[in-house]
Amino acid sequence: MTAPFVSIVVLNYNSLRFLDDCFGSIARLDYPGDRYEVVLVDNASSDGSADLAQSRFPWIRVVRNPRNLGFAGGNNAAMRAAHSDYVVLLNNDTQVDPQWLTKLVEAAEGDPLIGACSSKLLFKHNRARVQLEATPFRPRDYDSSDERELGVQLFEARVTQGEWTRRVEYLDGFHGAEASPNGAFQWSSASSILGLRVLPEGGPAQLRMKVAAPRPTGSGVRMIVRFGDMVLGEWEAGPEPQEVVLVLPPSLVEGATPVIQNAGTLILADGSGRDRGTRVRGTEVFQEDDRGQYDLLEEVFAGCGAALLLRRAMLEDVGLFDEDFFMYYEDMDLCWRARRRGWKVVYAPGAVVRHLHAGSSVEWSPFFVYHVERSRLLMLGKNAPSEMAVREHLRYTAEAALNLGRVTRSLLLRSTDGPAVIGRLRIQLRVLAFLTGQLPRTLGKRRSLAHGDVVPPSKLLSWMVSA
Repeated sequence: MTAPFVSIVVLNYNSLRFLDDCFGSIARLDYPGDRYEVVLVDNASSDGSADLAQSRFPWIRVVRNPRNLGFAGGNNAAMRAAHSDYVVLLNNDTQVDPQWLTKLVEAAEGDPLIGACSSKLLFKHNRARVQLEATPFRPRDYDSSDERELGVQLFEARVTQGEWTRRVEYLDGFHGAEASPNGAFQWSSASSILGLRVLPEGGPAQLRMKVAAPRPTGSGVRMIVRFGDMVLGEWEAGPEPQEVVLVLPPSLVEGATPVIQNAGTLILADGSGRDRGTRVRGTEVFQEDDRGQYDLLEEVFAGCGAALLLRRAMLEDVGLFDEDFFMYYEDMDLCWRARRRGWKVVYAPGAVVRHLHAGSSVEWSPFFVYHVERSRLLMLGKNAPSEMAVREHLRYTAEAALNLGRVTRSLLLRSTDGPAVIGRLRIQLRVLAFLTGQLPRTLGKRRSLAHGDVVPPSKLLSWMVSA
């Protein structure tokens, strides 16, 4: 049988540094070469990336937008220009497995009601776990009320590998961030686990740490860093912060485990989306190692737009991305709308993609937070049951009002905690101003979507999970 024709759409905005790896991996696909096209849609880049990509990869088609239309508008321009059975969206900071497209299409062809199929997204960097050991003490033994078992203060820890620098993850055995005259740090315990992100073929790597081991007795503390049975380093730490540099062996780099970025998207009780494979502990976010726990083809609430197949018939029924989102949550909004019309969304574990993640926007920057927060509430205003949509908008407004009170108090008392709260309040006020201006349009969309419902919105709430 003839394979379905597919349009692979790669959105670009000043991302020249990613395009060689991305298009190079697409060139190695095992899907029939005459049954897919590659469309680079350029959001008015100023770095010459579109011209250079076309010269290096003459088999791509370029769609040039007159200005930056964001993720939604940019991809919509390419989808309108494509005439294929399936459209596959692919971020420019990715590298795909040779079987990636074949596995996506096979999954979608298995059921005509599948409207979207999500890939298995792995971070570009793998992770190795190392053990940090230190002789502990308990402050309570020295007339303190602190019951903790404390090892060393870790002020900074990062892995360097060629041009890459990655922060170390505090995976287990740490007590949370604290402040000191020497900067922020975390106490370890007697035995703690660090996660080191490394590129499988990135060459030699180093672990750089800034540590201190203050003790009431003033004595030094013996520290050991292990990778399995291998001792990577052993030294004595003193009360003042000191930098330690450890060379990581090739066996650690080669044996590091892939890490899940997204195995389909969950919807939480507050309407937030969360990557399946992500865990949250307090204010810290952790991703799971890929150990085969997400290797089943199965239905998920939504798919991640970084590597997402969309059926043409579904798009004709539901519509394209809502361009009021600009970026973030537009993929979840589209999947929610598709589900309301009776379409399914599935996750295909064999469709593997390596993803740098947040390559074009800095995660947790004010730009990132503003668009994430406004898009979540915009999506709920369109799709969620009335009680849920109103509750979340009121909750957000109440938080902004509380921060306004904090800022006013800080300014009157001239306290030092004002700048952080002011930054947060600015984002919230921008979000609320946007939502207020959009309210008539949002209500109009809400009414229009309700008229076309095949699946009651209340039934879709069964997909919601606790945080």
